[in-house]
Amino acid sequence: MTIRVVGVLGLALLLGACGGGGGAADPAPPPVVPPLSASCEPGSVARLAREATIQAGRATELALLACGGAALAEPRWQQTAGPGLAMLAARSPALSIEPAEAGAYRLALSFKDAGGAAHTAELALEMAPAAAGPGLSVRGEPSVWGGGSLSLRAWASGLNAGELAGAQWHWEQLDGPAATLERRDEARLVFKAPAVSVDSLLRLRARLSLADGRSASDEFTLLVQPPPQPAANPLFGGDNPSSRVYPWLADGPHARALSDCIYHPGLSSSPNNLCTLSRLPLLGQQTAGAVPTVEQVMQRLLVSHDWMAAVFERFLREQDPHGDFRRMLNASTAVVIGARVRPAFYWSATGAIYLDGAYLWMTPEQRDTLSESPDPRSAYGAALAYSTPWRYVLDNRHATPAYPVAERPSRTLAALRYELARLLYHELAHAADFVPPRVQSGLAGHLRVYEASPALTASQDLHQRYPFFSQEMRALGQVLFFGAEASAQQQAYRPEDIVHFFSQDRVSDDYSYSVPAGQSVPHEDAAMLVEEAMMQLRYGVLRDIAIAPQLAADASSSADLPVVWGQRGRIGEAALRPRVRLVLADLLPWLEADAADRLASPVLLKPGLSWGENLDQAAVAAGRPAALSGAQRLAEQEQGARQARERESRARAQALHKRLDLQR
Repeated sequence: MTIRVVGVLGLALLLGACGGGGGAADPAPPPVVPPLSASCEPGSVARLAREATIQAGRATELALLACGGAALAEPRWQQTAGPGLAMLAARSPALSIEPAEAGAYRLALSFKDAGGAAHTAELALEMAPAAAGPGLSVRGEPSVWGGGSLSLRAWASGLNAGELAGAQWHWEQLDGPAATLERRDEARLVFKAPAVSVDSLLRLRARLSLADGRSASDEFTLLVQPPPQPAANPLFGGDNPSSRVYPWLADGPHARALSDCIYHPGLSSSPNNLCTLSRLPLLGQQTAGAVPTVEQVMQRLLVSHDWMAAVFERFLREQDPHGDFRRMLNASTAVVIGARVRPAFYWSATGAIYLDGAYLWMTPEQRDTLSESPDPRSAYGAALAYSTPWRYVLDNRHATPAYPVAERPSRTLAALRYELARLLYHELAHAADFVPPRVQSGLAGHLRVYEASPALTASQDLHQRYPFFSQEMRALGQVLFFGAEASAQQQAYRPEDIVHFFSQDRVSDDYSYSVPAGQSVPHEDAAMLVEEAMMQLRYGVLRDIAIAPQLAADASSSADLPVVWGQRGRIGEAALRPRVRLVLADLLPWLEADAADRLASPVLLKPGLSWGENLDQAAVAAGRPAALSGAQRLAEQEQGARQARERESRARAQALHKRLDLQR
């Protein structure tokens, strides 16, 4: 590899000796200390790490490391020559590329040193031809802050399903600070990066051993960096710390405030250094309540990868014809989309919504950048004897089909719209609940977002005027969503008991009962009402919910669970309409006054039939319930994984709301 300095370096130069004797002579040019070298030469501010040999058809990593421990800023990679490469982390300190063809490639790299001086270098890379025989390529995000959880996947090429049957996987760390590796015997590796004090490299290897004796292996180089100095009591901490994101518009009007106020390890609520509305106002303060433009929204966006911004912008332009999401964003200060944001949540501490990038990917290459690390709370409620599967349906089919990661599929923007839309309706309902449209334009600049909430919010009004009937379900919410140990009585509840508790109450989903201990206001109640109502009103998508026996520990799908009770479109239940009317009027006042009355009456699912057989209600009504196809079973399995990831994981954000409420 050749590295050529092409810009003004701003570095001290070593002076050479002057010529002498026999007359004047030009001084010898001083040797130039490159800002970027292969091994941190004296005077260099950074070094580049790369594999010695780069083969076509296999992923490889390029990493920019600081020399001397000084942090580097604003890295940017750009291809200048050679067949096109997918540059999915072009603004990160490490880049993963996968050349499809052998040959010569050139990249330009720019960055700033700790003193703010800009540097530019050009990289020449020679790609070797692809190796013959079975191949293995490890893909994943090539950089992480120390202490962060992430995942990698090894992908076999040139092998069919029969050859892979009985194959064995093995992962090992070859060098670098020790990481905590989990489940080393499958194609996916989940692990936690070690804490480091300087930029460090980990080298990991995946090996595939086939039943016929053949094997293949590939190595992956991970850049681990010390995160920015954390607060003594960081706002983002515990099992879900902040991860690296950057303002999408680096020169945007709010770029500096976004970096400081929204998703940073140095943020703290005790002592409180959260930003005021004068530093970063709500979008609705900027628009004075008018519908924001897409450009105004994009000025409030932080991402971990550029592709997330591109997809989000397309979604706003092409899949938000009524302007609901832009209007609802008036209640927020920012949008964060990240590869390691899990779960998605809204937080009144910052006034921002935080979205998991898994909702936006369109290509397998984009999906490769996302962490598959599981949420540690996915086993909540396992001791209970019942389950409450749910799904969104359109025309008697899953609204969102399956996209198995092992098949490396692509999907269209239209294919992801329902999942992303329901997520946005839910999280933005939280934002509007804390700071509703009726108060946004008159907020004082000295307030922080969580201090700007009115005396009576929609959630509080719901709780006072239409409280829950079932205290049993509210107590079960502590088990399902906060990990409380189930009592003997709760473990003894049968599905029929839950039908009695839930079906006669006036909530749309059992997630409405997710209320942290010590709190009284059920914020999730209003958000679930908005989510289900708007998905039906805007997209014609209906929500199924059922009560069934607990899913067996060794089962992968709820498709075969016998339905004890269930409804399609419960949001249209007469007892729920006054509650829906209340939240829509306060949180989405631009809707027609009769919006809640246009919700369809619910349809009862058929008891005794399986959850899968209840998908096609037209077939059920005709007396010919249909078993799920293979593709539909996959969709049901993926839905179950989403349910485990989402419904048990928002407790962290709610607990933090409580902590902030105590400081008011």
